[in-house]
Amino acid sequence: MFASELDIFTHCFSPKDAEEIQDGILIKRVENLPCQNSSVIEVLGYDQANCIFYVQLLNGKTYRYFDTPLSLWQRFITTTGSIGRLYNQQIKGTFKGGQVPKLV
Repeated sequence: MFASELDIFTHCFSPKDAEEIQDGILIKRVENLPCQNSSVIEVLGYDQANCIFYVQLLNGKTYRYFDTPLSLWQRFITTTGSIGRLYNQQIKGTFKGGQVPKLV
């Protein structure tokens, strides 16, 4: 779908997303993504400058994960499958991180 990381960056951080950037973190509500409805995840965030992936759960707990590639962020915001399953398979237990204050 994308030829390079620059194409991914352009797609993920296009001007239509400008109002969703807070403190350098691109915020995406799961309800606005093409994925299946999630019973666990509410919001995703990505800090491209520092390669940090954020996940805010419906229970209000928010986690950040370090050294996550931009291509993984792109996969999350374009998947039509289960975003919770993708999180458990690709992020949780794979990348170092911890709990932080809520994104939104």
